[in-house]
Amino acid sequence: MPVARLEIPVEDAETAVAAALHADRLEVCRDLAQHGLTPSPEAVARVRDRVAVLPNPPELAVLFQETSPSAAGSKAGNRAFHGDDSRLATLERLVGGFAEAGATSVVIGFLDAHGGIDREACRSAVAIIGDAGLQTAFHRAFDFALDSAAALRQLSELGIHRTLSAGVRGFEVGTVSLERRLVALKASASAGRATDPPVEVVPCGGVRCDHASRYLDAAGHLHASCLIDVNVSGVRRFSAAEAAGLRDRITDWTAREATG
Repeated sequence: MPVARLEIPVEDAETAVAAALHADRLEVCRDLAQHGLTPSPEAVARVRDRVAVLPNPPELAVLFQETSPSAAGSKAGNRAFHGDDSRLATLERLVGGFAEAGATSVVIGFLDAHGGIDREACRSAVAIIGDAGLQTAFHRAFDFALDSAAALRQLSELGIHRTLSAGVRGFEVGTVSLERRLVALKASASAGRATDPPVEVVPCGGVRCDHASRYLDAAGHLHASCLIDVNVSGVRRFSAAEAAGLRDRITDWTAREATG
């Protein structure tokens, strides 16, 4: 039976507690408004301490992204995704603290100048992360790849076991219809399952309850911030109702898959 997972990014311990009631995995970061940046090990530990007392605490992933990619738009080769020696040194300095703070995986996104997977930098990062006893995942930088199937094969060869994807090249999800995104996600998820070892494709980029089931049909997982606008200023806050609704969609989808 398919096992669908709900991943929710969080940037503070209070939100983590609310999200942990519904999520299978929390992606701990800071500055979600800028697509997320690397948190401190201390911030990860605060999340761990708050969720550890819950009956079924979720896994903790940690985002490693030193520079905001928001200014990159849909441009490949932006330095935000470069895996240079300085960033690898920073990763090596932090990863032991992430492990001690209870993380099970670190999420990276190193690309070359053409927007492809930077295999050399990723190979080094996987080794650094693995030496700390953690797994490696890939973030939405994956969506810059010209050939998603080839990129998934590369991730598999590198030992990276999952990647986020919005099903659209770059970060500009508003320029592509949901239907086209779902087609791309379904193709990527199929290609990921065909690699050895397989790579999970986790849909992201505006996932909401009203179309969550379609993302599940495409790839079998969900990544959602569950942030909603709370006033005309555009300020967004975590919605426990949205998170609960996504969990309900997963429960319904899993039951349907089991009988169908």
